[in-house]
Amino acid sequence: MGLDRLTSRTARVVLSGAVGLVALAGLAACDGDGPSAATPAAAKPTLRAEVVQLRRDVVLQRVEVTVENLGDSDVMVERIRLSVPGFTIPGPLRKDEPLLAGTAVNLPVPYDGVRCPADGPPRIGSPRVTMQVRQGDDPTSRTVRVKARDADSLLDRIATRACAVERLGEAVDLRFDDTWRLEKTADGDVLHGTLVAKLLEGGPRTISQVAGAVMYGLRPDTPTAEPLASLTPDHPEARIPVVAYTARCSGHAIGEIKQPYAFLVWVSEPGDEDLAVNPTVGDPTKQALRQICAF
Repeated sequence: MGLDRLTSRTARVVLSGAVGLVALAGLAACDGDGPSAATPAAAKPTLRAEVVQLRRDVVLQRVEVTVENLGDSDVMVERIRLSVPGFTIPGPLRKDEPLLAGTAVNLPVPYDGVRCPADGPPRIGSPRVTMQVRQGDDPTSRTVRVKARDADSLLDRIATRACAVERLGEAVDLRFDDTWRLEKTADGDVLHGTLVAKLLEGGPRTISQVAGAVMYGLRPDTPTAEPLASLTPDHPEARIPVVAYTARCSGHAIGEIKQPYAFLVWVSEPGDEDLAVNPTVGDPTKQALRQICAF
């Protein structure tokens, strides 16, 4: 489905709206289960972890591990690793984040994808947080493992949607045509182009709406069309006129953006909810977009 499409075994999630907090709570222990014979129990940092996913985390394909220091001593979190069977997650990640006694800190953790089975729902295991920490003035770095629970099944919901989007990507191809026409208007320069949708397999699909990324906006060129397109085995291809325009082209936006071409297209099959997926953005389209916001 494109540069940002969730490909096989590497699924990406594009969620609309904010996702709620999910507690992944546990008490820290150097061996994950109980006191170590080499370290007095009183010297151990007492930590609790919680996994959240905010609106900005969705497009960046990451979660945030909120680590809370329940002890009386300050802690330095040097490294963190989130392990979830069924997810592909890099780690450990260098953080060097101070964590004062009685406070909490959010530590972003990206994931590369979800392992989606050929049939059935994804199988997601219990999460665990592993940290390298220093406590108080002690220069010794120690490993702390926090057993975690997923109370509201956030990770299951992320994985289920990711695999649904991956399967959709195998059924429908979405990409921009390489030809764009620049128009200068009183409100700024815009580009007229075409989104090409093609049904590759399966039953009917409906294209209901499109949306832009942070730097570039995207809207239908015929906004009264509802739906924008319908794909069937008898009519498997549709060409949807679209308009691209500048959304945010400030120096700050250009410096911070990591996925400038993460456009969204909502697709559904009869009786199911819409899923937002990323169309393919080729080099000619990228070059055309730089005419309205260069970076």
